[in-house]
Amino acid sequence: MNRAGKRAMSAALAAAVAGMIGAARAQAVPQAEAGVLPAEAVVRDTVGQSPEVRMAEAGRDAAQARAAGIRAGTAEAVVRATGQGRQARAPSERHAEGQLTLERPLRLWGKSEADGALADATVQSGQLALMDARHEVSRQILALWFGALRAQQARLAAQGNDELAAELAAVTARRVQAGDAARMDHELSLAERARTAAMLASARAAEAVAQAALRARFPGLGVPGGLPAGIGPQGLPDESAEALRTHYVEDSHEFRLALSEEAQAQRQAYRADLERKPDPTVGVFVAVERGGAERIAGVSVSMPLGSAHRRSAALAAAADAQAAAQRRLVAERRIGAEFDALYQGLAGKRAAAVALAQALALQRSAAERTGRAYKAGESGLGELLMVRRTLADTTLAERTALVDALEADSRLRLDLHRMWDFDE
Repeated sequence: MNRAGKRAMSAALAAAVAGMIGAARAQAVPQAEAGVLPAEAVVRDTVGQSPEVRMAEAGRDAAQARAAGIRAGTAEAVVRATGQGRQARAPSERHAEGQLTLERPLRLWGKSEADGALADATVQSGQLALMDARHEVSRQILALWFGALRAQQARLAAQGNDELAAELAAVTARRVQAGDAARMDHELSLAERARTAAMLASARAAEAVAQAALRARFPGLGVPGGLPAGIGPQGLPDESAEALRTHYVEDSHEFRLALSEEAQAQRQAYRADLERKPDPTVGVFVAVERGGAERIAGVSVSMPLGSAHRRSAALAAAADAQAAAQRRLVAERRIGAEFDALYQGLAGKRAAAVALAQALALQRSAAERTGRAYKAGESGLGELLMVRRTLADTTLAERTALVDALEADSRLRLDLHRMWDFDE
């Protein structure tokens, strides 16, 4: 092969290597115009239409109806009518007689106020359960969205690697035809192309599965469009970890719901204890005797006698209140531990993303030097392929670490109610 041909082959190879590096860089910032998260208006609509939230809304309505019933009480007016006939022997007489009675139990001993407080707690628990359902659906959206975004980044990395492998295989084939490379180099390049094609097929399948899961669960949400240009891992919040932990726990819907259910159980226990004092039933009645010759009007009072059932119900309600207090304590500790994991995880993922970004820059520099060495005949194809595979692995790891850091930051902000706060 003459010198001009060799220079042409070297120039073609240099262009291919430059294309490899440029494509690797392009993988890092795919679809720069896209946003990381879906629009808040779309998320709000999706959350509102989810079956879990619809079910929680029905539960809230049921709680409000139950609260209205508790506030009104179970005491109802009773009308009782009695008809009878009177027969006297001497002198023989027959008289139609009757009695009409109106009765109603009374709520004494502070039971009406206790029922009002219990009704308020019931309404609050129903509303908090709805808020918690909205938050849980938002969490599901976040997890599935970033799962699809992570799969997308893996597919883009695999697609870039496959394109670079195809270009390198074409360059190597031309060099073999020109007698500037051994046939083994061509076989190695074809094997590399087959490997990257297999990885691309696997990545496409994984992306399709992730997007299908997102679409099936939230049909109107769409799929991620990519990562904006120049985006990096978010920093930790400015507040101290202890202050954030306090906000995280106290603002948690789950903790507030457990706290409300504890208050509801305590008020129920207090109400059940009041029930150990029976309420009187007061009534008025009118009676007609001897065919109307005698008319009677009066007042009646009845009082049930206390029984072991009332005492057992009060003891059971008190035990339920103690159990609710322990559930609240369990929720508080678990939510606190959840914050610790999220906060420390965010710090670690952010540090990993920064370190991998630095490693990727160094790996790109090494790939450029190896490409120049291969162009000058100072290194073989095997060394270039090895460096190229390391660059591909580092690129994928850097993209994955960045998505992980963004997801951790979004999850912490979501749980702190600093994004997608749909409380009403």
